[in-house]
Amino acid sequence: MKKLLILLSLTTAMTAFGVTSTDQATMNIKATVIKPLTIIAKNMEFGTVIQGTKATATGQYTIDGEPGEKFEVTLSNLSSLKRNGSEDTLDISFNNFVIPHNLDNAGKASFDMVGTINPTTETVTGIYTGSITARVQYQ
Repeated sequence: MKKLLILLSLTTAMTAFGVTSTDQATMNIKATVIKPLTIIAKNMEFGTVIQGTKATATGQYTIDGEPGEKFEVTLSNLSSLKRNGSEDTLDISFNNFVIPHNLDNAGKASFDMVGTINPTTETVTGIYTGSITARVQYQ
């Protein structure tokens, strides 16, 4: 009985002194809001080209966004122009061009694309068109 009383008094003492275990942690939350990226194209215009002559023209993409941020550009492929109203094509090539990967301190970047066409004397006359789509996203 004495042992039972000792055990009972220890249990009561532990309960009386409130033996509990608690802990806590704080999560800090942060968000940085930046400007959206925009891209604008300046069209490439060859003008009138005579059969059998080579011609070059320059187009440009201009990107605007958050100053100093990194971005990437993805370009669709274009290897020939198509004559309006037909399946006739005219090959086009692009000289090496460098796409920047960072916006400057004003949040701007741009790059030129130089295209070359060389219609042969057999190239059917008419208006030839094509397009390249540029997609831009932050990295």
